[in-house]
Amino acid sequence: MEKRPEIKGVPLAPIHKECIGCQKTITFDGYEGTYCSVYPCPSVFWRRGGCPVATHIKIDNGEKKKGKIRVGQQKQRKNKK
Repeated sequence: MEKRPEIKGVPLAPIHKECIGCQKTITFDGYEGTYCSVYPCPSVFWRRGGCPVATHIKIDNGEKKKGKIRVGQQKQRKNKK
């Protein structure tokens, strides 16, 4: 069995392929691979849909694009009164 680094007694799993580019990854002297500094097993989050602390992925939080907004005629009539 391959020896893995530990933080507070919890063995760390290597990062998932989706974690490449994240700023929360770390390396340890004497161990091969890269590890997550936040979660001991980051692949669990990628199976569920994504890591909540990933720094390399932009999340679209539903903000509308700014620009010309069309309003229906009924709403225009109500706003004029």
